Amino acid sequence: MKAVIMAGGRGLRLRPLTDVLPKPLLPLDGVPMVEILIRQLAAEGFDDIVLTVGYRADLLRTYLGNGERFGARIGYIHEIEPQGTAGSLRQLTCREPLLVVNGDILTTARFREIVAKHREYGAELTLVSYRSDIAVDFGVLRTKGRRVVRVDEKPTLPALVNTGIYVLSPSAAACISNGPCDMTDVIGRLLAEQRQVCHFPFDGVWIDIGRMDDFYRAQRLFAADRGRFLPPPEKGA
Repeated sequence: MKAVIMAGGRGLRLRPLTDVLPKPLLPLDGVPMVEILIRQLAAEGFDDIVLTVGYRADLLRTYLGNGERFGARIGYIHEIEPQGTAGSLRQLTCREPLLVVNGDILTTARFREIVAKHREYGAELTLVSYRSDIAVDFGVLRTKGRRVVRVDEKPTLPALVNTGIYVLSPSAAACISNGPCDMTDVIGRLLAEQRQVCHFPFDGVWIDIGRMDDFYRAQRLFAADRGRFLPPPEKGA
């Protein structure tokens, strides 16, 4: 099965660490986060993995190589100019559902299950959703017409957020426009055409490692229970 890891971003919010390394190579307890993803994918049968790379692509290629030591075949799409979160997928030929994963997450998601749910839904695109309560730093007004009936001071509001894990059917991949294109553009086009976009709710571990406090939280969680995230080594390895 084929999967794509989006690994081309600059990771500006993690500077100065990303002045030296591309964000996907930042280590969690000594293991680069992209290696964790690759080992998870390979263990679930995704043996054909493509990385979209840009910033410090040379370091990613040098470290990961052709993927043989991870039990997968790794190829690369090198973006000379940023193509958004979907633009580089135009270079792939999709005949089966394509799993796309952001390269800067730590998760316990089961990727085969996500693809199976996508098929079950009959969706053209499925994204994985995650409940994340959002703290509002202001008083939120509850109103009825002109009247204020209540003020909730700095409430926490429930929300479903996009995890950066997607499955695209070939028909959805065909909606990727020329030039830079984000996955939200693809979703918007499908919705505008009243085509089926579904979400798969996930309640396990998911951390978007985009800020320094998220990086440190992921470090602690991974170091405390590596076996929760990494597949067991093969016998004889």
